[in-house]
Amino acid sequence: MVRTTSAEKLASIADAATVEFGRVGYRRTRTADVARIAGISSGSVFTYVRSKAALFHLVFLYGFGRLDDVALPLVAPPVADIVASIQRELRRIPNPNLRAALATDEPADVRAELRGIVEESYAIFERNWRMLRVIERCAVDIPELEAFYFGSLRGGYFGQLARYLDRRGSAGLLRTMPDSAASARVVSETITWFAWHRREDRDADIYDDDVARETVIAFICAALVPEASR
Repeated sequence: MVRTTSAEKLASIADAATVEFGRVGYRRTRTADVARIAGISSGSVFTYVRSKAALFHLVFLYGFGRLDDVALPLVAPPVADIVASIQRELRRIPNPNLRAALATDEPADVRAELRGIVEESYAIFERNWRMLRVIERCAVDIPELEAFYFGSLRGGYFGQLARYLDRRGSAGLLRTMPDSAASARVVSETITWFAWHRREDRDADIYDDDVARETVIAFICAALVPEASR
């Protein structure tokens, strides 16, 4: 008989909670449904977490690799503290390629620079899409989360990408578009659909992951880099 450890059960519960919070949001998630997905009894969930808020907190401890030395049953901190911890972890995700591009006016190879930015962004969404789905679904029920994610984090990223496209377009290194903010959104939505949103519906298995990634990168570079700059 295969025995599961407490750590394995905790990870199983966290994975099930990630699925359910990401599917129906915070208010509609029930611990009984999480237990069913995890394959345990409803009462067993409370051996590991004290409340639904603690279950929500567990999703991000698990997603960010912070489950070491967690005291069980897990007790949820105040909502503001949970959101603050999510904010700290998301801001730690590095995007050195975009930062480096914004710090220089004369790239040695603008196509390589753009490719690096797109690859970097694709990898971030591909790696973290399950947690980001939880954030987006639950933000409607948690105002502090909505204010941070939609008002600060996403807006800041779109702003950085728009500044990059505007500066390279003004220098004649990338094609100029009618509006750099809209262009940044087109680039980002193309990346997020293939790296993340297609996985949530029937299109999940239509495209090979590696082929989809390379196609998106090649497509954006071909659209924005003039022939003379290639």
